[in-house]
Amino acid sequence: MLQNALGDARQRLLAAAFEIATRDGVDAVSTRAVCAAAGVQAPSLYHHFGDRSGLIRAVVDTAFEEYFQRKDTAAPVDDADPSARVAAGWDAHIAFAHAYPGLYTAMYPTSGPPPSQVERSGALLRAGFDELEQAGALRAGVTAALATNALRAALRGVAHAVAANPDNDDNDATSAVVRDALIHALVSDQSPDPR
Repeated sequence: MLQNALGDARQRLLAAAFEIATRDGVDAVSTRAVCAAAGVQAPSLYHHFGDRSGLIRAVVDTAFEEYFQRKDTAAPVDDADPSARVAAGWDAHIAFAHAYPGLYTAMYPTSGPPPSQVERSGALLRAGFDELEQAGALRAGVTAALATNALRAALRGVAHAVAANPDNDDNDATSAVVRDALIHALVSDQSPDPR
């Protein structure tokens, strides 16, 4: 019974912190606000997370779980159309930044060490471009490494802009322009090898 109560307190704290971070940004996640929202005392937060930094790491971990779950359960894309594959991945990433603007900057910080999940995210992107390179779907002179680096830089730039101002009416158009220009620069107009 005590274990369930402890686990329940941890979940309430994490849910409260996640909600505050999503709504107001990670900087708004204070131990006082989280404890008040979760209906627990500060010692419970320290017991489960060590300190505010531990709580923020747990919130970022939860956000990445959501991110990867969305990627895993996304609607299938026509594998025969490399441009559609790249566009679908781009759009899913931008949609996540729009849905979780307060968390995105903690997940993909512009300075300091990134969370370990960023490496997994990058590996998924690279694997996709490796497949396109092997199928001959990339433009001449474009390697999987170059495509990964170019897309990652542009995608994070647009996603950070969306997260900074999620209500901007031009977000969708800006994202589409950058996405389409990048796809044109990276993906061949030729039909790839069907193998």
